[in-house]
Amino acid sequence: MEQVTILSQMFDFSIVTKENGEILEYFASNDTYKSNLSLHKSIVSFEEEIFSNPIFTSLVVSDEKQTFLQQTWNKHRVLTYVIHSNGNYIFGYNIIEKPAEVKKEPLSFNSDFIVKSPAMTKVAAQIQKAANAGATTLLLGESGVGKEKAARAIYQSGSRKNQPFVAINCGALPETLIESELFGYTEGSFTGAQKSGKIGKFREANKGVIFLDEVGELSLSMQVKLLRVLQERIVTPIGSSKEYPIDVQVIAATNKSLINMVNEGSFREDLYYRLNIIPITIPPLRERAVEIPELIEHFTTISNNKYHCNRLFSNTAIDFLTLQEWPGNVRELENFIERTIILADEDIISIQTARDFLDAPSSNQAVEKDFSINKLIPLQEAQELIEEQLITMAMEKYNSLKLAANVLGISPPTMTRKYKKIKEMKEEAQMLFSTRHILESELDKRLRATAVVTSVSISPTVLEEAVKQPNNTKYLDPLSEQLTQIYTREEGVQWGFIFVRDHEGNIVNLTSSEGFVIPVGTTYIGSDIILKSIDNAFKGIVSVTPVYEDEYGEWKTCCSPLYDSEGKVIAILGFDYSKEYVNNELHKLSESLNISLS
Repeated sequence: MEQVTILSQMFDFSIVTKENGEILEYFASNDTYKSNLSLHKSIVSFEEEIFSNPIFTSLVVSDEKQTFLQQTWNKHRVLTYVIHSNGNYIFGYNIIEKPAEVKKEPLSFNSDFIVKSPAMTKVAAQIQKAANAGATTLLLGESGVGKEKAARAIYQSGSRKNQPFVAINCGALPETLIESELFGYTEGSFTGAQKSGKIGKFREANKGVIFLDEVGELSLSMQVKLLRVLQERIVTPIGSSKEYPIDVQVIAATNKSLINMVNEGSFREDLYYRLNIIPITIPPLRERAVEIPELIEHFTTISNNKYHCNRLFSNTAIDFLTLQEWPGNVRELENFIERTIILADEDIISIQTARDFLDAPSSNQAVEKDFSINKLIPLQEAQELIEEQLITMAMEKYNSLKLAANVLGISPPTMTRKYKKIKEMKEEAQMLFSTRHILESELDKRLRATAVVTSVSISPTVLEEAVKQPNNTKYLDPLSEQLTQIYTREEGVQWGFIFVRDHEGNIVNLTSSEGFVIPVGTTYIGSDIILKSIDNAFKGIVSVTPVYEDEYGEWKTCCSPLYDSEGKVIAILGFDYSKEYVNNELHKLSESLNISLS
């Protein structure tokens, strides 16, 4: 009892094990991992489930206290103390930092609106802005993502929260009734009308919020009438000539692409822009899988209270459900939880029970299994590429090493090791790219300067005559000699050339420095990279290519426009620099600027 008291006071939770890792007992003053502790017989299996960096296998048999900083799959940082005593190990854990919880204030959301993922945090911020502004809002997203809950969150967070909230599904009523439901009618205005008439949803919502769900289902004629109400803020009931002013915040929602409907002519453009003042897109559940465990807990509590049950989903069942696609989104998940709570025969719902009650995969649940490879590569390289893509995709989707390992069918330690290696490689590549990009930009400035200075020194008159008489050596020789002098004088210049365009748009070598591999008068056919730079030069833009490869080698080329006496581009000047020269210059720059190139 004394040991329990001491350990409970010192640590959030603690475990006593044999030297082989078998768990003898555990104590928890913090309930965070109490349920997990009861499921494990060895410290090894407990650590693999909880921590991304298990430490048991690295322990040193010593009577001195050992200290480790561990991180859980849920991003908790835990300070772990290990004490060797009487042939046993005592593991003491203190949670020193938990993931920052998403604050709901000043958002006065109801508990149904879960905000945990980065995507939903962004949505929550947009909802708050819409609530503060009281402006017309358009909620977009697939069916079942929670658009009505978002509308109610706007209502509850805004200044109209003590006024009416009126919702109507525009797709659930026939066209003959939708107008009377929205705008109301007078006594005897049509067959079957109530004797007392009806004020309509807009007037019911006066001073408050009206929610128009499935607004994309409205006919064009109804769109015209709705547009008038939104523009003029007055309502005229059917059968009446009296106009009633209204003060409402309009929130519309649709699972359709209204802009596509506008392009197709099935939705009015003016109404679209009137509704689209504050657009908020609610992402599907598959893009915010991190919220699924919390949603499962929330809907389980609701169903337990509703049906007087006391059932829970096991950790493995929750992991299994988190990996599903949920094409019906939150609504499908909610229905599944309710069905399972009612029909399950066990209080702790296992993964097998969850699998049994889960609907068969929907036909619109895309499963991509085809890999497209357009060139032959070694099998080992292909395996590494596919493995990297799958691990990256799994982490982007689930943001959890444990869940990613589960869906890929590998152990959490293996997943940790592979993902760490991928991250390190990407960071190294990014660093290399960043520093090389900086240095290459500096080098490009020098190459541009050489090209511009040379282009200015070329006589427009001589150039004009050479272009007019491309076979006349009287005008070509001086240009070639000038390029050769630069080729001789300027370090790194491999060749200099002047290209023109013929009447058919082909790039032709007008003249060049000595030794240029493309003969004068020959049409030049190069890679897309150099052709783009040449095209830019003909447009008056000095540009430098990245290093590219063609049949003559690997080069960096700078192209500059050449003008006639009237300022018109009639040719372009180019200088080729070898890859070896570029790499040498980058290393010199890295040393002079004190920037590491590799």
